[in-house]
Amino acid sequence: MDIMKKRGLKLPKEGTFTGPALVWKRLLAFLADLLIINLVLFFPFKRILQKAIPEFGDYSEAYNYLAANQGYTATLTVVSFVMALLALTYFASMEYKIRQTPGKILFNIRVMSDVKEGAIWQFVVRNMFIIPIFPFVLLWIIDPLFLFFTKTNQRLSEILSKTKTVQNYIV
Repeated sequence: MDIMKKRGLKLPKEGTFTGPALVWKRLLAFLADLLIINLVLFFPFKRILQKAIPEFGDYSEAYNYLAANQGYTATLTVVSFVMALLALTYFASMEYKIRQTPGKILFNIRVMSDVKEGAIWQFVVRNMFIIPIFPFVLLWIIDPLFLFFTKTNQRLSEILSKTKTVQNYIV
């Protein structure tokens, strides 16, 4: 550094700026969060599901069994909805409280709200794609498409909730 000063060379100062998070980081953070949810939240439901549905050889056999046994179908629907609400609560509460989930922390990305003090509704709306009920399942396809076709790499649910997934870049 001293040699640079002696020769009259000035290096730009190191700085940071916040920009859209890289798509691969977002994907890996989401997968890490799904692993955590599976191990912590969904594991208790494993026994319920194993008791509710016997093992089947193929899809058509399972479909025929569920069609004939409406009680099992109702149980599965309730269990699926409870699991979805737990996952929604996980994402929305973590992002609301600390602007990150464990997966986002691992990949050094965070959620930023366009509203000065982010409201809980923003984080619930942002994560509605988790609910496995029509029309929210449409977001499984639409949300990622928006990610690739917007300048700011935002999903549709992020645009609607006025939030962004960002990371710091060093210049």
